[in-house]
Amino acid sequence: MTSWADRLGVFDLETTGVDVETARIVTACIAVVDADGHVVQRWDWIADPGVEIPEGAAEVHGITTERAREEGRPSELVVAEITQTLRTLFGVGVPVVVYNAPYDLSLLDRECRRNELDPLVDPAPVVDPLVLDKQVDTYRKGKRTLEVAAEHYGVTLDDAHDAGADAIAAGRVAQAILAAHPDELDIPIADLHGRQEIWYAEQARRFQDYIRRRKGDETFTASTAWPVKYPAHPGAYRDTQPIPPLEPRLGRVPVIDFSRPLGLQIAAPPEAPPAPHAIDAAPPDPREAFPGLVPESEPPVPPAAAELEPEPEVAPEPEVAPEPEVAPGSVASLGSVEPEVSERTGSRPTVLRIAAAIVTDADGRSLLVRKAGTTHFMQPGGKIEEGESAIETLARELAEEIGVQLDITTAEYLGLFRAVAANEEDTVVLAAVFAMAVDGEITASGEIEELLWVDDPDLDLDGVDVAPLTLDELLPLWERRRDQAFGF
Repeated sequence: MTSWADRLGVFDLETTGVDVETARIVTACIAVVDADGHVVQRWDWIADPGVEIPEGAAEVHGITTERAREEGRPSELVVAEITQTLRTLFGVGVPVVVYNAPYDLSLLDRECRRNELDPLVDPAPVVDPLVLDKQVDTYRKGKRTLEVAAEHYGVTLDDAHDAGADAIAAGRVAQAILAAHPDELDIPIADLHGRQEIWYAEQARRFQDYIRRRKGDETFTASTAWPVKYPAHPGAYRDTQPIPPLEPRLGRVPVIDFSRPLGLQIAAPPEAPPAPHAIDAAPPDPREAFPGLVPESEPPVPPAAAELEPEPEVAPEPEVAPEPEVAPGSVASLGSVEPEVSERTGSRPTVLRIAAAIVTDADGRSLLVRKAGTTHFMQPGGKIEEGESAIETLARELAEEIGVQLDITTAEYLGLFRAVAANEEDTVVLAAVFAMAVDGEITASGEIEELLWVDDPDLDLDGVDVAPLTLDELLPLWERRRDQAFGF
């Protein structure tokens, strides 16, 4: 039986510093390993980053400014080749292992923007052993660095902080975690990628709760973006040296930007010229890039005293009872995501966490439902209650709303989707979406007042109110999947 770990791409960077917004690539490695962890293909790069490499950085990875200038190739060529190599691997469906993916992939994203290259867009499938390790062994104490993980899972790592050694070891750690936890992780790679999004969000929420409780900082927010933290200021990377982000241009109309996780943007007022680039209402917090590395109210650790890739250690787990185990095939509950504060109202939009299903029949039609007392049609599903996983919520809601018993072994996880809520003001829905097919007659029950089967949206939805999440995200996704015959 084949597994997603039978053939893996692996990727790692060594850089000039720990801040993804300003650090530059010095060395990189991409390789392909087989089911036994043996390297079958490998590419290595050394770049001249165009800036001085700090002594602390050189002490970690061994590349000085002089050596980079003598042996390195121009940064823009190296960045282009790395990006194209990854794009090719993703394009042919090879999973790419990246330990602490939001660091390496975000830094590569910034290097692309700095060199005016097309960055990777929603790279997938990605396997992050750090996320997997935290999910399957949540309450293990101690650090979660690659070196520690390699030792824990019996993987040899002889030359830590060499990009090639780290990349290959990360791939073997991923394979070892899968071997140790097949019931939870031996699933289709697309499903695993999506579950890591949810698991990372939950892990970030726990860390956020810890900082708020233990440090007393109620404003601390941990980023939930995985595997890439997209920049708040896309135009700030086009110069040869980092430039300060643009100051917010305050306006009167808050606009939710869904290109990044629930970032609140401010549109320019009519009398003011538009800002050159859409920007968040608050500047990026360096703690977001590497949770746990930069303590509250303390300056970042200088490179001479710290590992250059941000250490993925998290704060000690809160002293709570272990969470109940989630049945195999289920998805962990979504983490809370908090958008920026509205400049207009001074309040935060409510985030409603839901689970929903694209339900299709034998003819490929998609089912929409309308709840009593509302006017908008949407996918079946509902709010994730405290302590529930997304799949548990969906099973409950489908049974209550349309009398369908969910088979979690056949439900396909499609990812997280965001949109403004249809029936509640100042609310954004964050939906874990699944796909499933049904046989037989479906009847409305519980709070569902009306069912609508959609075959041709242009005809079937003429004059019908449809929820934004359904209209803008899920119906187009259903149409693309049906047109391509991906299970529909």
